[in-house]
Amino acid sequence: MSTPNSSENPNEILSLERIRETIIPSLLDQFSRAKYFLSTSQSHSEMANQFEKLRKDLTYIEHAFTGLKNFDESASNLFKILQQPQHSLSHLLDQLSTRSRILDSQAKQFQPKLRVLNETIIKLKLLLPSPHKLLLSKENSVLSTGIDFHHPNKVLDKLSGLHFSKVFEESPAYKEFQVVYNSLRVTTKLCLLCFAVFPVNEVVKKRVLIQWWVGEGFVNPPVGGKETVLEIADGIFEELTKKGCVEPVNKKRRPSVVHSFKMHPIIRSAVIGIAKEVGFYDFDNKGNPTTEFSWSRRACLMDGSLPLMPVRTHGDPENLQRKDPENLQRRDPENLQTIFNVNESYPDFSKVEWSKLRNVNVLYLGRWHNRAKHHIEVDDTEFFQGLQYMVNLIFFSLRGISRIMELPDSVCKLVSLRILDLSACHNLEVLPEKIGLLKKLTHLDMSECYLLERMPKGIALLSELQVLKGFIIHEYHKNDTSCTLQDLSALQKLMKLTISTSREDFPSKEELIDFQHLKSLRKLTIVWGGLSIQANAAQEPVAPTGTKTHMGRVPSRLPTVKKMTTATTMIKESQEYFKELEKLDLQCYPRMTAPSWLVPRRLKSLKMLYIRGGPLRNLGHAEENDKWTVEILRLKFLSELKMDWNELQMSFPCLTYVEKFRCPRLTFFPCDESGVCLKP
Repeated sequence: MSTPNSSENPNEILSLERIRETIIPSLLDQFSRAKYFLSTSQSHSEMANQFEKLRKDLTYIEHAFTGLKNFDESASNLFKILQQPQHSLSHLLDQLSTRSRILDSQAKQFQPKLRVLNETIIKLKLLLPSPHKLLLSKENSVLSTGIDFHHPNKVLDKLSGLHFSKVFEESPAYKEFQVVYNSLRVTTKLCLLCFAVFPVNEVVKKRVLIQWWVGEGFVNPPVGGKETVLEIADGIFEELTKKGCVEPVNKKRRPSVVHSFKMHPIIRSAVIGIAKEVGFYDFDNKGNPTTEFSWSRRACLMDGSLPLMPVRTHGDPENLQRKDPENLQRRDPENLQTIFNVNESYPDFSKVEWSKLRNVNVLYLGRWHNRAKHHIEVDDTEFFQGLQYMVNLIFFSLRGISRIMELPDSVCKLVSLRILDLSACHNLEVLPEKIGLLKKLTHLDMSECYLLERMPKGIALLSELQVLKGFIIHEYHKNDTSCTLQDLSALQKLMKLTISTSREDFPSKEELIDFQHLKSLRKLTIVWGGLSIQANAAQEPVAPTGTKTHMGRVPSRLPTVKKMTTATTMIKESQEYFKELEKLDLQCYPRMTAPSWLVPRRLKSLKMLYIRGGPLRNLGHAEENDKWTVEILRLKFLSELKMDWNELQMSFPCLTYVEKFRCPRLTFFPCDESGVCLKP
């Protein structure tokens, strides 16, 4: 089938009807045949895949024609390009019609045509209205533009600098997204622009964004209000999702709250354009954020970019002042309010004048993603001394940075600090004793800091603390001055607590009572590790395969455990130690029998129960009429846990989601290939 040729009358405007009924079917046939011939040779499979993507795009365009206005002339010109003899596939396909296999010389003739076809069809897609709906609609599975979006560098090369190109800025797609952007609330606009710094096709944790927004002041802790920061942020995410600006990312069809988001590459290009236009960030010509802050109040650390410098002067500063006083004033470091590390592995602070960064609110030096292979390292920790000037700092992240062995007292002078993220600082051994001076601190994350052995008493003085992760509990001695669980009883606003312990008998009877004093506690995680195998070997086997990795999360050089005695396990039947707890996560529980407090009557508000690793054989012994209120149950690496699906349903009648992984003795579970069972 040949493509109808319009070159005889170049002034003719092709009608939508003709495009839809004649031209598109002909092009679809050509693309299918090209794919077929190219598929006969393994060496040309990539080109065959590109033709298949073009076919899907054209089908997508065909479906999107309904209701389009003012489309005829622009679309007509682009379809005429597709019909021009020098770009048409007809002649090549006619030559191949008698062959069963394509020659390399023939395959090479497709390449220049493929480039033109790619560019033209991208432009056609940009003509379509409401990109925030069409591009991200889950009903449309043909979102590709003939480009592999899983390789960001290839995307940017193929789109030829789409972020700031005139073609893109004048396209209906960009203009309609501007309409969407302008319809957002001011706070939502600011939150959306934060996405512009992340590389293409990246999945971003909601936690990172919310903490950033808090630091910037976009989302403020409510004063006497009913909504929490998380609820306010969820409202923003909901608005951005409904408008098609971002896309939620769910893992294994989990019904719980979405934890991550991503942005379609074309939407991201539009956001980058707007962010540069309004001076939210400065970008280079490839759409990468820079350390430059002449036009914004934010600077980004990028791999290979210039180091962060308060003032860049060439020659005599006085001459520079006379030549461009406005630019020099704009580059005043006292205007900076956010410094964000996008992907710099070796940040250089040697020329930073910290005394002039007194207005910075967000200092994000660590990694924002979960890829541990992305190494970040500081040559020295002298920059810590400069922190004493940053009295307005609200959010400080050192997540995943190596060679930080001690957090100095200068950190305790950050009187405005609310969020301190020290997670995955694997060399960190010592926290400052004066940490209690951070009176406004609401979040302290020390998870995956394996060399920390003691908690300073000052933690118990953080009266505003809501989230505490990585709290260490070990075998206490007579002269031990470490902060204990009993000390934490003073933290009446604490809602989320993660504990790492080397004690097999944790929690003891006394510690269970201490938990009762944490009136606001809603989420609790306990990780057991560094246990003495000899102490356990007499009555229990070594933890099964699959749990050793998890058991290593707490250093083995922590004190070994003391065996639990019968006297300390006596618990009054009437006591409720976790009355308001909603989520419980137990990792590497070291015993075969479930703890006596793990029963429904003591966890009446529990909605989520996660158990991972260890030799556990049962989920406790509840009375006949004592049923769990748990809705989400996740069981992983439990090779000794034995139960069938009917037993589970009897004990957990409210389940809506069950996930099991490497639990061979859990039988007759109606789970899919990923180990997930959903309530019908």
